[in-house]
Amino acid sequence: MKTYFLYDCECGLCHWAVRFFIRTSKSKDLCFSPVYSDFSEKLLDELVEIYDPEDEGAIYVRGDKAYRKSTAILQALADCNAPFSWVSRLLVIPENFRNFLYSAFAKRRMRICKVLHLKCKFPSEIDQSRIF
Repeated sequence: MKTYFLYDCECGLCHWAVRFFIRTSKSKDLCFSPVYSDFSEKLLDELVEIYDPEDEGAIYVRGDKAYRKSTAILQALADCNAPFSWVSRLLVIPENFRNFLYSAFAKRRMRICKVLHLKCKFPSEIDQSRIF
């Protein structure tokens, strides 16, 4: 079963996350796509999911279920190798609280990218077959 990580493609943090998930995911069936791409739009239409650009955040699609924001990140981490998969235990924290923290972080992500010198592009050696 293919799974998809949809990212906003506006900052180096998102590209860093894609590189991280490519290295640590248990399955080669995890694919990636910018949330504004034709592929992502079609995928979300099939799932009857609506993406609101004002509602910044990642979307993780596993089967016919789409997860958003903090849940998307934690579900994606659950599908990674240990010790990263252990972080998914944070799903027990109420979603509203997790999403509050996620949104606060997302609003500051551009500044974080500048401080960490994260580039908004993929290195040439990345597995392009997993990016749509």
